[in-house]
Amino acid sequence: APLAAVEDPRPVLVYGGTRKAGYEVVKVLRARGQAVTVAVRPSSDRSQVAPLGVDFVVADAMDVDAVNKAIIGSDYQAIISTFGCFSCDPPPDFLGNKNVIDAAKANGGPRIILITSIGAGDSEEHTNLLTKIALRKILPLKTQAEDYLRASGLDYTIIRPGGLMTEDISPTANTGLLYDDPSAFGFIHRSDLAGLIVGALDDKRTLGKTLAAIDPAAETPF
Repeated sequence: APLAAVEDPRPVLVYGGTRKAGYEVVKVLRARGQAVTVAVRPSSDRSQVAPLGVDFVVADAMDVDAVNKAIIGSDYQAIISTFGCFSCDPPPDFLGNKNVIDAAKANGGPRIILITSIGAGDSEEHTNLLTKIALRKILPLKTQAEDYLRASGLDYTIIRPGGLMTEDISPTANTGLLYDDPSAFGFIHRSDLAGLIVGALDDKRTLGKTLAAIDPAAETPF
């Protein structure tokens, strides 16, 4: 599908943009000429994303003061948060997102697109056992982040990807879909997920929605 033209010249702030799904989102945004600011930690490796022509702001999501400084007084059209961490102590999946949401609320906006996971919130009962076991420590935190965002009063979209395929590029490209159904379950490539996230940014019908991101054409990896 052709990339939509940039309707809003204001930059998009991306958390988690130096790697994995967040990096794929930055690539899609930059490919259509969108101004992008990537929030990084002081120790973040910027080498992969820097050539895309992004701006950076040092604002570790777990550092309240840094997050406030980055967001309050800013004019971002949206914040896209893709981060999560299995090995971090404490994990940022709730606390980091809470800091970002609080700063955005204090700023009177912008809209937040939060990437969590199938298995969070009301999708838990529809998730397979393997996912529940693998993400047992993280899913409750992602659920907390979702609930906190919904209660914030901000414009939001929550996207729950299915199992993320290890290859970054989808062989079936652009076959991923968003489902307004908590029972939806499946898999998706990061590149397809990125396209759906950017598509949601453009689509006001996704405001206030919690959507599953799945590629029905993706072969189950097990």
